Amino acid sequence: MKRSLLPMALMLALTACHHDTPSATGKVHVTLDGVVGGAVPVAGVPVTVTDHAGQHTVSAVTDARGHYSLVVEGSGPFVLTAPAAGGDGAPVTWSAAFVPTAGQMQAVANINPVTALVTQRALGVVPQGAPATAQMVGLTDARVATAAKEVAGVLAPLYAAFQVPAAQAVDPAVAADFQAGADTPLARLLSVVHFDLPEGAVSVGSDADRAVVSIPAHGTLSAAVPTTAATSALALANGPTTTPIQHVIVVIGENQTFDGLFGGYAPPKGQTVNNLLSEGIINADGTPGPNFALAAQSQAKPQTGYTLQPERAGAYATLPQPQQIGEMNPVTFQAAGGLPDKRFPADLPNGPFQITRYVPYINAGKSGLDAAVRTGDPVHRFFQMWQQTGGDNHKLDMFTWVADSTGQGGDTKGVSPANPSQGGELMGFMNMSAGDAPLFDALAKQYALSDNYHQSIMGGTGDNFFAIATADVPFFNRDGKPVMPPANQIENPEPMPGTDNFYTRDGYEGGSYVNCADPKQPGVAPILAFLAERHVPSKCAPDTYYLVNNYNPGYDMDGKPQPIGPDNYNYPPQTVPTIAEALAKKGVSWKWYTGGRDAADVAAEAAAYHVSVAKAQMLQYNNIGDPLAASSKVMGDPALKSGLAGLATFDADIAHHTLPAVSFVVPKNLDSGHPGYSAPASYEAFLKDLLAKVQADPQLWAHTAVLITTDEGGGHFDTGYIQSVDFFGDGPRISMLAVSPYARKGVVDHAYQDHASILKFIERNWRLSPLSARSRDNLPNPVVTPAKPYQPINGPAVGDLMSMFQF
Repeated sequence: MKRSLLPMALMLALTACHHDTPSATGKVHVTLDGVVGGAVPVAGVPVTVTDHAGQHTVSAVTDARGHYSLVVEGSGPFVLTAPAAGGDGAPVTWSAAFVPTAGQMQAVANINPVTALVTQRALGVVPQGAPATAQMVGLTDARVATAAKEVAGVLAPLYAAFQVPAAQAVDPAVAADFQAGADTPLARLLSVVHFDLPEGAVSVGSDADRAVVSIPAHGTLSAAVPTTAATSALALANGPTTTPIQHVIVVIGENQTFDGLFGGYAPPKGQTVNNLLSEGIINADGTPGPNFALAAQSQAKPQTGYTLQPERAGAYATLPQPQQIGEMNPVTFQAAGGLPDKRFPADLPNGPFQITRYVPYINAGKSGLDAAVRTGDPVHRFFQMWQQTGGDNHKLDMFTWVADSTGQGGDTKGVSPANPSQGGELMGFMNMSAGDAPLFDALAKQYALSDNYHQSIMGGTGDNFFAIATADVPFFNRDGKPVMPPANQIENPEPMPGTDNFYTRDGYEGGSYVNCADPKQPGVAPILAFLAERHVPSKCAPDTYYLVNNYNPGYDMDGKPQPIGPDNYNYPPQTVPTIAEALAKKGVSWKWYTGGRDAADVAAEAAAYHVSVAKAQMLQYNNIGDPLAASSKVMGDPALKSGLAGLATFDADIAHHTLPAVSFVVPKNLDSGHPGYSAPASYEAFLKDLLAKVQADPQLWAHTAVLITTDEGGGHFDTGYIQSVDFFGDGPRISMLAVSPYARKGVVDHAYQDHASILKFIERNWRLSPLSARSRDNLPNPVVTPAKPYQPINGPAVGDLMSMFQF
């Protein structure tokens, strides 16, 4: 049908709708088949059908495409409802009205935001779950027809612009070809139009042409969507991105949990946050709060086997003395061992403590390396973190004892059963209510903060950076095929005889691989049992040894293959699909900028500290934070390899207006915020400089999203819920800030997210498919209930960060 004929066809259809097709009389028996979805499918949720008498029929949960099917018996009209997430991630009910016709045996009934507007208008209320019997009694075929006509009238210019077939414009539930994200008129429309169902608001178009129309459940309707807004929405649908965001810059610091950094954050009025302060664990001045006991740490009895729930042996009287482990001397660049850090009392109360009650947040009047106030580096390894959190973090009390009894593993220099070199340092936190972390505090209040964003993998840096690039984990292989690694590199977290809990084989120079498909392997059975209880697939392929702790990539920064063997702590080149390959295939520009890759990145400090540029690069370059250097496809393709650059290149790309569409930015080690050799204040200084450069270019800033996070929590204490996604994680919460003109101002977003959410945001914005059949970017967006806003009911599920923005 020609576009010019669409308005007339729609008018004729609306006129026909006014007379209404005769509906079935008495009870009917109909098979309903449809899709729950808008911009993306709503997977893992049941569909409830309520008949005219208020009787319910409930489907099995929707599949990955949002598809459902069920047989309905009863009297019409019927209302279909499904739990979903609003544009802000909050729980909403999507609905659709179905009016059967005489003799009808099968029908399509999709559920999407437009069908919900029609149903809300027909009911006269915004349903919260299945409608009540009294509401259904007042629902008639004529009310459904009138509501459909009203909604279609407001949206008519939008339907015309997208050439939505007239029948679907009148009843958007009946599109047999509908699939969220597909290249069909209605699906394309839903991919770029934004709905606030509780308010009945529809946002159409972008920037100066954006318009918001009102279709409330009752009362006066807005005038039709302005033609300029409809045209703007169509341009967005036809353009390279589904949102006005043309540049994404992902900045990844290191090793801070959400409570470790935002534990004392007080959000703007009207917002809520889940942290140490809001839970009453601490007071605003950092002292123990009325619920301090919730975070009390327990000791455990000596263990005879690896377990996620060690038998408790009573609470600590006071925290163990914080240790100096990993603290770098800025003159010698050497790290301290496991000695008491006498800046902190030996009798700290048993729970979280404010670090800056004992050391300053920053050395005032100092700059560079001398400005950072370094503290000890807690253990952050895979099996330790599983044991610390028990998988879901519902008890909170094993963080300290596990760290104190295992350390970084005996395959790490300086760590032994007699001195695991860990203390109470992991219970320390920064207190924004007392002035700590002022930039993070200001960014959260001005832009959007997530208090439910998680590291993807239990444990440390390497795997979590790899997950940011792949939504997957590396494995030991030869030419891409799984093979067994050297025996000394296989994890064994079973307690060493004669120790409380010191692992048999674990550490940075040894145990780091696990064959997690085999429950007979050390440490595997308890985790598999935990997952089975929650019906969560392990994602462990048979006879595959996955890397779960830090090893170096299989190539150096120049692409030279690294040795693989029992005395080499490098993992083999990987064939796991990467975001770099996907972006390149789509024709979307990208770069991964890692501090220290460019010689110019370290020239100043090399001169200041009288070391060679090569030594400065070795000190500052985060090789395990450069995960694309692990990919044989990236390192073997000159075009892809050219996307790996340093921070001097990033600065030049901004200055020359050549910044790619997608940028990943990793600070130099000493600016990363990593405890031991850096500090949060150093990461803040890096971010302040980066944001100033981006915002200094108004054209760039106008359509950019800067996503600020860390790779993982560094083993620090955190109180947040953890969702089990597979054998490898999720892990504890870490911070995520969305800094953009389009970020929801001052909002604390509760939608469940992890590192795959970054990839999902990129993929949704640039219309990319998931990276592989097993990558986590296949997981659905989370749906929650008002009673449990942090825990998806359709898990495993992770969001796509879109709830942090208002377009």
